[in-house]
Amino acid sequence: MPDQLPSLEGTTLSGRALCFPRDLPAAGVVLVIGFTHGARHDVGAWKAALAGRGIAFLSLPTAERDTAPESMAGVAEAMRAHVPSGAWDQVVQVHRGGEALKKVFGWQVDVFAKLLRVTREGDVLARHDEGSFSEDALAAFLG
Repeated sequence: MPDQLPSLEGTTLSGRALCFPRDLPAAGVVLVIGFTHGARHDVGAWKAALAGRGIAFLSLPTAERDTAPESMAGVAEAMRAHVPSGAWDQVVQVHRGGEALKKVFGWQVDVFAKLLRVTREGDVLARHDEGSFSEDALAAFLG
């Protein structure tokens, strides 16, 4: 049985509240997860590589510990200044579930993106758990 995405709650930069896995796209998607501001460069490299290959993804800046969505409002405002408005629905600030992600997948908070390829139901088909983006890491993730 594949790993299962734990319940996550977040808000897109456009203000839409989402709960995963319930609100995952029907075709499934790659989740690009960053726990720290320092992960932004690695997250960006993964997003560029996925977009260049036409692979659907959502970017999930994720609070390390569960918090109220309002506590992330300042970060959202700063992100909207740097993210084109057409991409705001692809960025979901996760305020609840970060602790569960770390526990389920054994992740450490660092400057590297974590990736999950998930089905509509939240089944995890592939993972990238550590290290920075590279073409080899991408090839291993895409299998």
